Amino acid sequence: MLTEEWLQFEGETQDVCGFISIFTNLFLIYLILKRSPDALGLYKWLMMYTSIFELTYSFVNLFAGCSVRTFGSAFIVFRKDQHFHLISQFMAVNYCSFFGFSLAIIACHFIYRYGTVELEFHKKYISGSKHLLLYIGPISIGIIWGIVCSVYCGETPERSDYLRKNMMDNYRLRIEDVGYISANYWPMGKNGTVRPDFDSFFGTFLMWIIVGASIGSVLYFGIGCYRWISHQLKIVETQSNTVKSLQKQLFYALVVQSAIPSVLMYFPISMAFIFPMLNIELNLKYPFIGLTIAVYPAIDPLPSLLIIRSYREGCNDIFRKLMFWKNNYQVAVVRCQTLLNSFAITV
Repeated sequence: MLTEEWLQFEGETQDVCGFISIFTNLFLIYLILKRSPDALGLYKWLMMYTSIFELTYSFVNLFAGCSVRTFGSAFIVFRKDQHFHLISQFMAVNYCSFFGFSLAIIACHFIYRYGTVELEFHKKYISGSKHLLLYIGPISIGIIWGIVCSVYCGETPERSDYLRKNMMDNYRLRIEDVGYISANYWPMGKNGTVRPDFDSFFGTFLMWIIVGASIGSVLYFGIGCYRWISHQLKIVETQSNTVKSLQKQLFYALVVQSAIPSVLMYFPISMAFIFPMLNIELNLKYPFIGLTIAVYPAIDPLPSLLIIRSYREGCNDIFRKLMFWKNNYQVAVVRCQTLLNSFAITV
């Protein structure tokens, strides 16, 4: 598959994932409002907040349609638009801001989950009005990520010159026809020597702080939740199978909710940063980073839909109703056809 064809395939995949994400998140929002158990407490609203964000993120993926690629010592996030360059550049920045937002909101879920089992932590950090920080924090991080991209990874003549040949060779695109965010860590000076680019390294350093804080939060608070759940499983050895089952469900949910962002978010962004910083040509035949970012909001609601029992039962109820309506419709069609045939014979 040629790189040009891959770019088209990537765009089509982003569209499909966008529509799937819209459906799954709207469905989850409905279940949150209608079928949330009382035991969820305030976590219900954090789930609602996340679903609304991912719904918005889906529209950004649909309309921004950005691609992510590495070329030697540079990475680029770009959007093709031959006529409205400033809008294209704004959409690329907006796309990056939503990525930063998503990293922060993943961490917030683990912070809240830990607070539900560690009451002292909950009382000290997320009780009362401090709970609002879980909602304000991701917005702030998203804005900071976007500003860092604009200030330190924006378009410059030097970056455009470096990317021009790569974009033409791989995508048959002129660099002037795309809006992009990029970092070129090791540009070549006028005398032919390679030098480090301060803006690229410093901007990436600031983004690494956010990525590291998100990964650190998932690990620290995730391990804390795991230890608590393991302790509870030992305590309930002599208790009912129902209680044991509930604790195991919480454990499985924790594992799945840790694995999804690790595979689809942390690993791809780390590759996009590390290889260019080391000036190593990744040379992927099928660059997948843009795809994983598009897939994330489409499948992230699934653990909640499948693991939380009340939501799973809500899915089953809706499915049964749809099957009931389908069967009734088929019966009605058969009856109507029979009546028409009888009428035709009579005539």
